[in-house]
Amino acid sequence: MQKITLLILYAFLFSSVQAQKNKSNPLLNTQLKEMLGWFEGEFDNFQQVYKEREDKVKEEHEHIHSIFKKVDLPAFGSDVFYVIQYFDGDTSKVYRQRIYTFNTDPVENAIRLDIYSFKQDSLFYFSNLNPLKLQGLTPQQMTTTDGCGVWWKKMNDQYIGYMKEKACNFISKRSGKKIYVTDSLLLTPHEIWIRDEAYDENGAYIYGNKDKIPHKLKRCTFYKGWILLQKAGFDNAYHQLRNRVWHDQGKRIRMFTEDGLPTKYEIELANVVYRKDLEVLKIAVYEVGVSKAITYSWASPGSKNIGINLRWIQAGLTKL
Repeated sequence: MQKITLLILYAFLFSSVQAQKNKSNPLLNTQLKEMLGWFEGEFDNFQQVYKEREDKVKEEHEHIHSIFKKVDLPAFGSDVFYVIQYFDGDTSKVYRQRIYTFNTDPVENAIRLDIYSFKQDSLFYFSNLNPLKLQGLTPQQMTTTDGCGVWWKKMNDQYIGYMKEKACNFISKRSGKKIYVTDSLLLTPHEIWIRDEAYDENGAYIYGNKDKIPHKLKRCTFYKGWILLQKAGFDNAYHQLRNRVWHDQGKRIRMFTEDGLPTKYEIELANVVYRKDLEVLKIAVYEVGVSKAITYSWASPGSKNIGINLRWIQAGLTKL
């Protein structure tokens, strides 16, 4: 009888401890709200790529653009994000599309990110622009891999993201070997750094930067504006392109005629760093396919307005 009583008491105490561990943590809830405010938006590592090309580094990073958009998908929870990432500022080069869910984890004393993959990516491309594509989506319609969650902890004025060692793994269909995936991240109000890497059971490198330098993406600031291009043979007649949106991390917009025909000119907006520490907001005119700008002008980063006027081509942008 005494033994049964002790077992009941132990079970009661164990359940009480577990309940206490699983109770909502007010500090984590506050951090979750702050972190998601920093996380939502668009980020691009244009500046990193620009600098690496200038410095002629041995292993350049890919140029990636990431969009993190909060969406309403009740089946996944209350803090759900649609994610799409692509290369070279080219929306036809999508390399990853996901649904992310965020929850507090009092046991780990961290914020937990779970990742869901689409079974047919193409049906959902750029759902940030058309959320109706996601309507009615449930976790059962997607795939997820046990052990591939990411935990985030606040350290000073930034959040550090990590995977548990060797927890995220799968068997390669090509080699038959076990592949281990790891992810290290850093988030501030203005940047997100991402270091993805994978290696096989023998320690052989699969992908990721061999120098273990992360992709350093900066938050995009958006501008709306126009371009005028002089019509051939006319002094005061211009092709006009209006109400276009740039971001300040290397976004280029090509000039088209009113008939929808592409011209050979495009306008780029970019935050760049000259001489190691001089940061400027640059607007430049390029000929498509030519790496060197025809000309450019600049202003202070975050300026409300920026423009350029060569008479034959003109552009003006205003910060949104």
